[in-house]
Amino acid sequence: MPDFTLHDMADATAILEQMRTGKLSSKKLVQASLDRLHQVNPHLNAATQVFNGQALAAAENPIAGPLSGLPITLKETYALAKEQVTVGSVRMPAIQCKEDAPVVKRLKAAGAIIIARSNIPEFVMTAETSNLRFGRSNHPKDQTRVPGGSTGGEGALVASGVSLIGFGTDILGSIRIPAAFCGLVGFRPHSAAVNKSSVYPESGPYFETFNGIGPITRSVRDARLAYSVIANEPPALPATISGLKLIAPKNYPFEAKDECIDTAYRAALEGLQTAGMVKHEPVLDDIKTLFMNVPKLVTGEMVSVWKDWLSVDGKPFSIINETLRQITGRPTVQPGFFLWLSLINGLYRPRQKTALTGIIETYEHARKNYRTLLGHDALLCLPTIGMLAPKHGAMNRATLMKPGLNKQITAHTLVNMLDLSGITVPARGFSDPKTGLVPGIMLASAPGNEGALLDAAAALEQALL
Repeated sequence: MPDFTLHDMADATAILEQMRTGKLSSKKLVQASLDRLHQVNPHLNAATQVFNGQALAAAENPIAGPLSGLPITLKETYALAKEQVTVGSVRMPAIQCKEDAPVVKRLKAAGAIIIARSNIPEFVMTAETSNLRFGRSNHPKDQTRVPGGSTGGEGALVASGVSLIGFGTDILGSIRIPAAFCGLVGFRPHSAAVNKSSVYPESGPYFETFNGIGPITRSVRDARLAYSVIANEPPALPATISGLKLIAPKNYPFEAKDECIDTAYRAALEGLQTAGMVKHEPVLDDIKTLFMNVPKLVTGEMVSVWKDWLSVDGKPFSIINETLRQITGRPTVQPGFFLWLSLINGLYRPRQKTALTGIIETYEHARKNYRTLLGHDALLCLPTIGMLAPKHGAMNRATLMKPGLNKQITAHTLVNMLDLSGITVPARGFSDPKTGLVPGIMLASAPGNEGALLDAAAALEQALL
């Protein structure tokens, strides 16, 4: 199978400099990106909609700005004027969009040119990018593997050299998982950092605080650039990380399936200390409770909402009828997402409203404690996820069908539970010798400290080459 992964292609920052100096035109760049897209998409199935004519027309006279003339891609869930959002569902009526989402307006005003939208899992609720409407997306290096999810289409497009920057959402790791699997940088700012209006689907009132909008990029400096455009408050200017605290939790409930992940993590801690950070090893004793509450919160707030979305022509969605369809090979709901409606809902959904209130109070208490721990001078460091990109089907089995404390996904999920800002950085110098896949290492900060987070991520990026 062809390997479409990005190797030595320039990042967006370098490309923008070439356009500013006249060495490259936006029209030539956009055409090259579209050509690349048409070459790889039959193998990857990562793009759901391509804007050939609109993109080339915009490239004739690109809008001036920090992203002037740069081809980008967006997750299918971002509203675009006169287009529709399906959220990967064949049952839910498509959402007709009258105008661009605010974040899209910012990107366009900065000069970015949208060339395509990308594939997702149904209702963005699994880490395998597959749905009954658009089909399954594949990893650029090995099409038998997943690119991750739910922003998996973006991961595949950026990693394959199609898009200079991709934009997605991250509610349970949905930016950082595909970035880690595809050897990229993935940045999930805290939930209030970027305007999420008209970026779908809108989740339950508290579960939505798990969700953040951010970029998937080829470098940390690209992530800073993209975030500076879309953020309500841009990050502080780059500064030294010397003297910052490096939080490396002791006895953290995390388990890596692949040796290269642990090796890269040790190198990350060493490299950040060499750069001047001071390691602290606190014991975090509430991780199991926080993790076990995730499916309770999600099902408690979302199952009734999902059923409403899936109801057709006034007929309520029936779990029993869909179960029969799943068994007989006639599904109307993607099987991975159906596990949320059936198995996970049956095992975890709170039966009393007071139980859900108590869960939310537990998270609020934890958020207060961890933000105090991190403050303005500390960053958390953990491996992003405890596996390399697995074969199709294996990701859902590993994450949805094993109730209990799943030690392979406790790290990235912690960022969502605590509503921190988190970034994954590829350990390109520590690739797995068998597969060539690259592990990711994650840093996280308290909300408002994204400048220091990006500073440390840039140092980490160099340490992991």
